[in-house]
Amino acid sequence: MPASAEACTYLVVSASGRALAQSAARQRIRVVVLDLFNDLDTRALAHASRACASRNGRFDRGLLIEAARELAPREGFTGLIYGSGLEGRPALLRALAREVALVGNAPATVAQAKDPAQLFRLLDELGIPHPAVSTAPPPNLEGWLSKRAGGAGGGHVRPAALGWPRRERRYFQRFQAGRAMSVLFLADGHRAQIVGFNEQWPVALSSRVPFAYGGAISTPDLPPAAEATIVRAVERLTAATGLRGLNGLDFMLDGECAYVIEINPRPTATLDLYDVAVPGGLLARHLDACNGELGEPIRTEGLHRAQAIVYAQNTWQVPHGLPWPDWVTDIPAGGSTIPGGAPICTVHAQAATSQQTRLLAFARRDQMHTLSWEKAA
Repeated sequence: MPASAEACTYLVVSASGRALAQSAARQRIRVVVLDLFNDLDTRALAHASRACASRNGRFDRGLLIEAARELAPREGFTGLIYGSGLEGRPALLRALAREVALVGNAPATVAQAKDPAQLFRLLDELGIPHPAVSTAPPPNLEGWLSKRAGGAGGGHVRPAALGWPRRERRYFQRFQAGRAMSVLFLADGHRAQIVGFNEQWPVALSSRVPFAYGGAISTPDLPPAAEATIVRAVERLTAATGLRGLNGLDFMLDGECAYVIEINPRPTATLDLYDVAVPGGLLARHLDACNGELGEPIRTEGLHRAQAIVYAQNTWQVPHGLPWPDWVTDIPAGGSTIPGGAPICTVHAQAATSQQTRLLAFARRDQMHTLSWEKAA
């Protein structure tokens, strides 16, 4: 980063850019945000912002490139910071990097991390445990999951026995029982530093979408053996692939054992859980790590924070002037239409214990569900 953060302007591209923009604001870093929603709080935090979604809810390549050229010309912009939504599209990431200098993992690193054949072969070489994986449909589909290569958010994961879209590039992973977990970490291309461990909760939006990302809670207690396995996995993967900046790794915790599910080579949604606990915010630490500086260890012991995604039960038109609570983020504009199964907003909670935090997050999620049902009636 240049000496003065206030002199920087970054382009942020992410499925939802609000969390990155919010962290940027803590360090007075100016950002232009291109995402799928252009929520009200994103607009308030960003210097400029625009939604670039296609009909299928993914980034529209033409709209995205056009907006990048218009709102973030290479001259005067420090770099491009990206979050979710580009993992399975390295060609689009390369195209964006031609418009604005990339800050984060290189497209080749992203492609390696999200290519199942490359990733799980590497895990085997590094001695990192994971469920069985196949790039071809197993003879017996029972007990297997079908996943879209490069997918994110869990909405693409389904039991293989239910079938899968043939037009998509899919792979197959043996179902692993246990608790869904993740770890957020910083990397400088050689070394890694843990930010925090999280427990995630999937949400069943339908029989074909049983594992959508429903939220997470910070700093769960992990068995020492499982924690050691994941720390070792993060360190070895960073050294082997040259990961930089904020990254996430998902795993299943089954008793004392941890099994790696996938790696997300970019800032993840759990940034929200720790940003307030880090002086200057995690985006500043992301930028430093991309420049090869990890900085002091981040202390998050005893931090109990949670987030939960509120999904629309049916198509919902957002009323104008809706009184959103202050613990809600990713607030849609009044008059916008949200399809059934799409996210409405995110609720946040913090309490003295993990259990209290979890219950508060679920209660607030239910409260927002009720509010949307009432306003739709």
